[in-house]
Amino acid sequence: MKKLFFIFFILSSCVSMQEVNLYQTEIISTEGLNGFTSIDIFSSGGSDEIWGNSDNECNPFTFSALDASIDYTKYKKTNNSKLLQEDFDYKVDLPLVKVKDKKEVVKNSLHIKTEYPASCNWIGMGIGWDAWQGKDLSVVMQSAAIEFMARVDNESISSIPIVFILEDYTENQCYATASYLGIEGGVVSDKWTKVTIPLQTFSYNKDNIDLTNIKQLLLQCYGKIDIYIDDIKIVEYKHDFKKFSSNLTVYDTIMPVNIFIDDQKSVWGLNNIYCDNFSIKNDIKYSNGNYIDVVISEECDWKDFAISWNQWLYTDLSSSIYDIYLVFDLKINNLSNATVSFEDYNGKKMGVDFSEYVQKSDYSDWNNVKIPMKKFPIRSSKIDLKKIKSIIFSFAEDSKLKIDNIKLIN
Repeated sequence: MKKLFFIFFILSSCVSMQEVNLYQTEIISTEGLNGFTSIDIFSSGGSDEIWGNSDNECNPFTFSALDASIDYTKYKKTNNSKLLQEDFDYKVDLPLVKVKDKKEVVKNSLHIKTEYPASCNWIGMGIGWDAWQGKDLSVVMQSAAIEFMARVDNESISSIPIVFILEDYTENQCYATASYLGIEGGVVSDKWTKVTIPLQTFSYNKDNIDLTNIKQLLLQCYGKIDIYIDDIKIVEYKHDFKKFSSNLTVYDTIMPVNIFIDDQKSVWGLNNIYCDNFSIKNDIKYSNGNYIDVVISEECDWKDFAISWNQWLYTDLSSSIYDIYLVFDLKINNLSNATVSFEDYNGKKMGVDFSEYVQKSDYSDWNNVKIPMKKFPIRSSKIDLKKIKSIIFSFAEDSKLKIDNIKLIN
């Protein structure tokens, strides 16, 4: 009787069993942001995902032991040097073998520092995060941002002279910068500060980049910088500002273009806090407002200054460059081997020796310099006239002069 019941139980159980196809069930990933999981760009070093320029002079980055999770303002600045390194003692008890104390920098953060030497075509670094695999950012471009923590050792800064570049595996790129609105509190100080760059602000609508196959994030310096960056990641973000243009290009088709008249905020080199070689001054004997005072001395290595008249946005001069002139006023005490150049965002430059265009008969008063743009080596320099970044003035030692009213005219 028990055996019959057992057989009946097994047969009845078989009737209720159903075939289940595992592949008919769709598995939806809830990790990351909208299924995008490559959200951690940098938290610490130690892999081959991070690289810098092979030319040491043009390589702005090293690793630092500073950690964004620690508030270093609690420590005196005189002790900061002790925070930058950790000591590791290796003791080997073997005859004829002596291993000295070894010091290494813990790779907690990125230290980006450059004087921006004019000899460098490109100053920057790259991060091929998530083991260099192709990342599909298309699913989060409208709803996410690149976020990182930043700090400086010295005086606070309100702008970060770094262009952030997304590059795909065909080497196409799109660009964005960290605006004032993206810096928490408006300044980066000696306290760790959150910086946010919405992905919508990148120029992907203009530049033919494959957002489904992103290779790396590049950081390109366009001025003097000394900053620590940590915890770079992609976070959920709602961008509340309208995108007025599909690109970052400013078309300078209406002349004149005022590069410098009385003042200009988008510059490098014109900062007497770091160097007195270049400064903006005025004189009661000079009725035309401010001017740029150039006094090249041995006390500072800076022999160049640059102006981005469109606030570091791309300037497109391709349609009118053969019909316009670069003009500016000079009052010279001493001048030789002076160069004026235009630079694009690929680091390519075209320049001329503007001392050849100076009327040398009279240095006692202001002189007007007029240079046809067609005199610049446009073709041989291979400069991209659609992505002009800045104008650069370079001087030899012992130069002493004043510059004003820098313009592009018809």
